[in-house]
Amino acid sequence: MRVSEHYNRTVATIYDVAKRARVSTYTVSAVLNRSAYVSPELTERVQRAVQELDYSINEVARSLQTRRTRTVGMLIPDIAGPFYSKVVRGVEDSLKRDGYSLILGNTYNEASEQSRYLNLFRAKQADAILLFVAPDGEKDVKRLVEARKPVVFVGRSPSSFEADTVTADNVLGTRLAVRHLAARHKRIGLVTGHLSLSTSSDRVQGWRAELKTHKLPAPKDYVVEGDWTTESGYQAAFRLLELPNPPTAIFAANFLMMAGVLRALKQKNVQVPAQVEVMSSDDSELLDCFDPPISTILQPSYEMGRRAAILCLERIKNPSRPFERITLMPELHLR
Repeated sequence: MRVSEHYNRTVATIYDVAKRARVSTYTVSAVLNRSAYVSPELTERVQRAVQELDYSINEVARSLQTRRTRTVGMLIPDIAGPFYSKVVRGVEDSLKRDGYSLILGNTYNEASEQSRYLNLFRAKQADAILLFVAPDGEKDVKRLVEARKPVVFVGRSPSSFEADTVTADNVLGTRLAVRHLAARHKRIGLVTGHLSLSTSSDRVQGWRAELKTHKLPAPKDYVVEGDWTTESGYQAAFRLLELPNPPTAIFAANFLMMAGVLRALKQKNVQVPAQVEVMSSDDSELLDCFDPPISTILQPSYEMGRRAAILCLERIKNPSRPFERITLMPELHLR
């Protein structure tokens, strides 16, 4: 095709598609928006006409008409974490099947970054928001929930109000880890994230409860608060190793902090697992490359994202439906 011919071509409209497919514009709209049942034969004719005419939906016009942009905003702490990337994949796969697109933002667990992104999502008129709430970041989200905006909490539960929530059972997950370690160790440390978050407080609860079951000590200084980063795991390990009676096993609450713990142990020439055994709360194929391989608590990360997306779409369709709290079960993954 010559350049002049390319620019002279008129842009196809929904009426052109309907004419080419020999159907009504209503049928074309129903196929493209998946808003009503259309027989497979007519659906195929519409899709063929769309391809032949190179038709694309005017999203701006459609959003003005439907008051929906078919976009969902999602906030995670850091896409570098293997757990979060799997959650995002579960969300995106489910949203795509319903014709929604995902706008992703990293908050790095900063309430100010969360607030900035929430304002951006409102400006972009996102139909819903999914988020791992930042520490001290509940206030902004609470206003959205009270205004009946579609919001789903993922991984972390709000502490001061009800909302749609999809989490893993972190109490159980930590108990499984401690139970496994207690077969060989009497002093078990915990490196966790921000203690103001439900995930961390639940892990401390599980750690303490399982140690009590095994009649093992649970000193407060065996719990070290990190911020989910490798550096915080590194610093936490040094704090534990410097105790008068340091733990001989450490459970780290995520992959990145576990990596920091291992770096500190290597620097101190501590043999793993001969002198200190390490477990993680996230799973990654990379853990098979470690020597020795690291056992983990397997989080249902993809399923968490998938269920959160489904809950989000249900909330968009019915803003007044009762809030739902979904708790998924973790598993012990031994290597």
